[in-house]
Amino acid sequence: MKLYLHILIVTVLVILTFILYNKGFGAIPFLLTGIYLSYICIKELNYYKKSKRM
Repeated sequence: MKLYLHILIVTVLVILTFILYNKGFGAIPFLLTGIYLSYICIKELNYYKKSKRM
């Protein structure tokens, strides 16, 4: 993914956190953020493993 797409996703998640947290639904954006960061972590770990096989 491009850097601007990552920044856009994180910005939307932060805005959702502020909006939904005041309404009592703060766990939803935090769950989405956790899923997104887990995806990025797994993607980077796979890339790191492939680069070390050389």
